[in-house]
Amino acid sequence: MSARSRDSSPCIERQRGVAVIMAMLTVALVAALAASVVAAFGFAVESLSGRHDLAQARWLARGAIDWARNVLADDSRRTGDIDHLGETWAVKVPPTPVDEGEVSGEIEDLSGRFNLNNLAPNGVVDKDAVKQFGRLLEAVGVSGAQAASMATILGGWIDAAQEDPSFYPQPTDSATTVKPLNAPFVSVDELANVPGFDAATVERLRPFVTAVPASPARSLINVNTAPAEVLAATLENYSLDRARNLVSGRNTAWFTQKSDFERRTGLTLDESRFSLKSYYFLVSGRAHFGTATTRMQVLLARGVIANSVRKNWPEIIWQKIL
Repeated sequence: MSARSRDSSPCIERQRGVAVIMAMLTVALVAALAASVVAAFGFAVESLSGRHDLAQARWLARGAIDWARNVLADDSRRTGDIDHLGETWAVKVPPTPVDEGEVSGEIEDLSGRFNLNNLAPNGVVDKDAVKQFGRLLEAVGVSGAQAASMATILGGWIDAAQEDPSFYPQPTDSATTVKPLNAPFVSVDELANVPGFDAATVERLRPFVTAVPASPARSLINVNTAPAEVLAATLENYSLDRARNLVSGRNTAWFTQKSDFERRTGLTLDESRFSLKSYYFLVSGRAHFGTATTRMQVLLARGVIANSVRKNWPEIIWQKIL
């Protein structure tokens, strides 16, 4: 073999080594790109699947809301002007399996609670309602003088005309001036913004109060569903003990007409403040589908008069997804 051939062998070997390394790098790069594509595809599939599951869960929750509206409309047709806690709508629906998912829900009567907006219906303070709310505050543990002051403050907070900041206690550790809402509440949670209403007081009040429309007229309290604390606060000269006894008897034999209530209480039923029928309901729907779970709440108004027409099909006041 010539010297030229022997000298070229190392060069050829080096070229072959470089080629092998380049091939290995190319394979590694292709593998990395393939893995990246597969990972991105998997993420996209999972993301798409998650969105699909969430959409289906929301449809199931909406189905629970529509079911509740049908139940309430049917109840109104069958029972007319009487509502009580022994009716079908008051029964909670436990988690129920459906195709690839699960749905549950409940209907809560809000007409048995004290409506905060009744303190100033149409933006004008109702002094009688303020006194009643003061008694409700006492029933949940607030002292008499403080309860009266807090009720007055809350009435002014909603009153459309009360804008004087000196009417409200001002925090000493802040340069910010407390300004009233001057409008109806949308949620009970808004109580936390009112001077004097700390978190503990709001939570004690929560089972007994609501925030539903009080225009064009104040909302009525259903004496068939109101708890003892609300009845004791809103009925004149009616103690909490008497109210508890009344509720105990009512739960087994609800009031069937106005005269029945008056006979059992010895009071005259003020039909501008009380009723035997419920008009506002909070519906909660919970749904699970695949990997997604969703909750929905809707405030329904049934039987209220709008444009001089009484609507028995429940209307949606607001809705939210939790």
